[in-house]
Amino acid sequence: MPNISREGIQILRMKDYRKYYQDIFMLRNTCMKHKRLAQAIFIAVIVGVAVHPGFSVSPAVKSNQDYAFTLETMRSLRIMVANFGTQEIKDRYDNLMKLFQEAGERYYGQNFTDSALKFKKLKLDLISLLDTMDDLYLKRTKEILDSTSKETFGSIIEYSKQSGLGQYFKKPFDPLKDKKPYESEKYHLFHDREKIENYLREGYRKYERAKNIYQNPDIAMMRKKNTLTPKNINYIIQQFTYVIQLCREAKQNGIEIHKVMKINELGKSLIKYNISHRSIVPIYDDRIPQEYKVDANDNLNLIHSFEMKKLDNR
Repeated sequence: MPNISREGIQILRMKDYRKYYQDIFMLRNTCMKHKRLAQAIFIAVIVGVAVHPGFSVSPAVKSNQDYAFTLETMRSLRIMVANFGTQEIKDRYDNLMKLFQEAGERYYGQNFTDSALKFKKLKLDLISLLDTMDDLYLKRTKEILDSTSKETFGSIIEYSKQSGLGQYFKKPFDPLKDKKPYESEKYHLFHDREKIENYLREGYRKYERAKNIYQNPDIAMMRKKNTLTPKNINYIIQQFTYVIQLCREAKQNGIEIHKVMKINELGKSLIKYNISHRSIVPIYDDRIPQEYKVDANDNLNLIHSFEMKKLDNR
């Protein structure tokens, strides 16, 4: 190995440093040009480290995650409870609010170990209440869809081009001599039939999807465990919350069928409540059966009792 003088070593070091700083400068320019990409890569690396089985999550990080997760869930539950909650359900929600307050106080006081335990208790109770709400939503979804199905299936058969009734739509009509074999108010069903079929298909499809998630045997098995992991708990809450979302979408399809079937009632509603077509909301829309207006409002994340107060000024 040849001898290298001190000056030579310094020159080599200077070249290494120069190359190092050149690399840093090039990386900086790349990040400046692709700032969003760099941020995404940085977040992905941090998250990857955080979830790696070799790294434990600190109580501070866990409490922060639990706080955000339970806050969002509690906000969503408030609308459900306000619209459909019995007194027993409202009492259970009030108890959850107390638990959330206790956990939140310790979280803001940076007592992260204690707050993590409180949040775990809160989330277990959330699963129980969401279970009750899921069952309630599934029953109402089935009721709304079934309320339209008999008339809907009749219309699908009757008001089609292939039906015997469809042939009369093409024939000339003399109002003095002839009698229509169909009701004039229902003529629109000849054109709206496919729209109704789509609502019916989507409504029942989402209802069955929601029911399958609610009855998922894997979730039932998890709940029988003496100790659920935080990952298990969050998964069950997310799935039970998704059941509510699917039920709302399914119910809305049923409500849309009512609106199409009673399209001629729209003008009457506009006159009755002195509103324009653009400003119509469920509470003013009499195409929607009165008993399902609470569902129509809930689908829009509106509180039905607040909406009812609008009628006081009409």
